Amino acid sequence: MGVKAFLKRRSLKVSDDRITKAADLTTRQSIWPIALVTTLFFLWGFSYGLLDTLNKHFQVTLNITRARSAGLQAAYFGAYPLASLGHAAWILRHYSYKAVFIWGLCLYAVGALIAIPCIKAKSFAGFCMAIFIIGNGLGSLETAANPYITVCGPPKFAEVRINLSQAFNGIGTVVAPVLGSYVLFNFDDQAALANVQWVYLSIAAFVLLLAILFLFSNIPEITDAGE
Repeated sequence: MGVKAFLKRRSLKVSDDRITKAADLTTRQSIWPIALVTTLFFLWGFSYGLLDTLNKHFQVTLNITRARSAGLQAAYFGAYPLASLGHAAWILRHYSYKAVFIWGLCLYAVGALIAIPCIKAKSFAGFCMAIFIIGNGLGSLETAANPYITVCGPPKFAEVRINLSQAFNGIGTVVAPVLGSYVLFNFDDQAALANVQWVYLSIAAFVLLLAILFLFSNIPEITDAGE
């Protein structure tokens, strides 16, 4: 009975006709789920800021034209509609917000891990593929995170919650280029590429740990009946 109850609490599927308590949480009760989801805003801000820095670096180290390097941007942003209108929307409709968060984080981690050998081999096409997978992960996170932050907690503070979370997105966008500039431009090309591999390995490890944290956290769900 204990195991069944545990698995039931960790279920990723939520009935859409069941009224859930996310919208009824007090400000104090909503702190933990809001804090967890806000880390996702930081992640996609950090990812975009790092991408922009890497784009400029690859133009120099791999002798890639500016037009060709735009492929990184195309791979990143081209994945967003595929996620928001495709797989992430399907998971959100058939399962839950929590499932989308875990799915997006897993895609992000897979993309980061794929990026490591591509960087080592100096494969621009391979790195574009890794960025495309990362973009799918981040697009999935953004599909679920924005509405979740808006609804989770007292309605009168919805604007405050979304603005605070978006602020962490901005912090990530600022921090990433600073870190990227230190990692890339204070070393020779070979050392810089090795450092970037460590950055992506660290990202993958952090994101996987965050996915596990989401899995074992009791995150209040939001359904059509509860909105």
